[in-house]
Amino acid sequence: MGVYQSTESAGHKSSPEELSYVLAERFATKCFTPLELTHFKDNFYSRAIEQGGVKYWNEKILSDFLGVPDSSDSQCPLDAGPVIFRMVSYLGAFPFQNTLAPSVLTFDAMVKVVVLLTERYGKVLRKARRDRIRLLFGSLADVGRRDEEKSANSDVSHGDDAPGKTASKSHAPGFAIDAPANDGYEDEEDDDLALAALESLDAIEVFKHDSRVERAVYEARISDNTFRRLLMLLVVISDLKTAESAAVYTSNLSGTRMDSIRKQTDSIMAAFQQESSGGIRYKSFAESVASSLPYLFDPLTPLFEHFLFSKNLDLSQKRDTPHLTESKSDKPALNELQSSPSIMLEGSFESVILNTSIISHLSFFLPSTSEDLNFLRGHTRLHPVFSTAAHGSSLTSFSHNVLTWSSGTLLLLEGVSETNGPVILGAYLPQPWKSPSSSTTSSTFSNSVLPCLFQLSPKHVLLQGNSSPSVQRPDTPAAYFSTSSGISIGCRIPPSSRSNHKPPAPLGAGSLTIDANLETATFYVSPVGHDGSFLPPMPSTGTETTYKTKIDIYNLEIWGLVPDPTISISEDGKSAVELQQAKWAFEAREAERRRNLNLKAGAGDSAAESARWLLETAGIIGDDSRRGGARVV
Repeated sequence: MGVYQSTESAGHKSSPEELSYVLAERFATKCFTPLELTHFKDNFYSRAIEQGGVKYWNEKILSDFLGVPDSSDSQCPLDAGPVIFRMVSYLGAFPFQNTLAPSVLTFDAMVKVVVLLTERYGKVLRKARRDRIRLLFGSLADVGRRDEEKSANSDVSHGDDAPGKTASKSHAPGFAIDAPANDGYEDEEDDDLALAALESLDAIEVFKHDSRVERAVYEARISDNTFRRLLMLLVVISDLKTAESAAVYTSNLSGTRMDSIRKQTDSIMAAFQQESSGGIRYKSFAESVASSLPYLFDPLTPLFEHFLFSKNLDLSQKRDTPHLTESKSDKPALNELQSSPSIMLEGSFESVILNTSIISHLSFFLPSTSEDLNFLRGHTRLHPVFSTAAHGSSLTSFSHNVLTWSSGTLLLLEGVSETNGPVILGAYLPQPWKSPSSSTTSSTFSNSVLPCLFQLSPKHVLLQGNSSPSVQRPDTPAAYFSTSSGISIGCRIPPSSRSNHKPPAPLGAGSLTIDANLETATFYVSPVGHDGSFLPPMPSTGTETTYKTKIDIYNLEIWGLVPDPTISISEDGKSAVELQQAKWAFEAREAERRRNLNLKAGAGDSAAESARWLLETAGIIGDDSRRGGARVV
């Protein structure tokens, strides 16, 4: 198995088994480099068990190799091993899941699994969209007869979490899925990946036969328990590196860490709008992942790229060094846990809001400078800029720290509402705040990266930035600040006037306003409205009317977005962080110098009056609101 030789052309192969083998061969030769394939084979065959001349992996081998805990691991409260095995058994039968799943985990099956989960299939299936949502849903969904069929088919398994068992027959019953007719999704709309695979094999007729296998009598949903166990694993391994075992992250989880993992998991689960009958249907799953959690399954890529790095073939070892045993190579060292770099850089304060689980949650939807990568995998780092816990609730302090930060920011707010209890909200602002007296400020983030407004708890809600040119107006900035009205995100700013003191007004599908004392906030969300900075949440929040949440603020933090703190961006070799720190030092010296000015002199003192006029004109002292405040465009 897995050692490819010249065979008959694909045109003479009509059975799903033969076509599946040919596709695996193409994936292996075109989607991996020769070195990667060598490592892959070593990893697989050095651990495979053999029965009846077939070499394959079982659930225990797979879990141990990936470092994914299961119920046999009493030291870890996670139990994701059976879920991963279930997914792999389904994907190994691609593109004939209805006929061949669950698949025996032979080398050929695992080749397809790794290609699909690392999205390398574009090298072979050029006509396919890079979209795994339908495949991932099928790999997680339970199979159940419709109610009218259940009494006549009581022998069909409905187990919530029973993984696909190692099968000895290729015609084992599969994980057939059927999106209900009222879901509004056409089957063909999401079959591009399978169609492209079979088109490449000249086997469309076989696909049509496979897709008709009792499709009309099956209904599929992902059980709450199955999805929860996978989400908890994804939260834990969100920062997993390609050559690492997941055990580096899943080992030694404390009770406090598990509590935070469960909180973020519950918040994400709430976003999938589960129905009263239980489980997650395809429409809800597809809409939520595509629009609200686009990077949710990104950790699966490094998890399965682990197959492409064998420690037995480590070229850095001396020739006379014995090969590492499996137990030694897969056991995480303590220093591996300690050497994992933190996304938060050192600065003037430590966060009282952010923790590892919340950062994982953020990575499931926040982009980096490249929209193809989430902000963790894009190496974005967070630099402390402002915190009410460290700097107090003064807007003067907010202005000094935030308006002098020269790149994008992440705003986080923690508080409590009368109706929903503890709440965490935030805004991702990829452009810098600017005062009206400043010239154009360069940003280290691309203009193509849009801002977003979000709620992390108690339920995940995301309002994407509106890219329509019609909303890119001076009176509708993504974020706005003035010493009189406070902070406004997603609002319309009234014209500045000495006689007009109207506060910014919520506009469009969502906004966040924070009072000038930084004590209370109001969060607006509407299912309609495309005339503001943010679009309505998708899928909808479950209400047809705008809702308003009043929040008592406990903590407010602003974090600066640093694409890569090690890259030199100036002629003298200074990084973005070093330049920012120099700017803050200059501001501190200027503030000290200004304190020495005699601004308390009498009205007839022309020098003092001139000094005050210059400082007010420059926006250094006085009320910014008379000149429109500071804003993020």
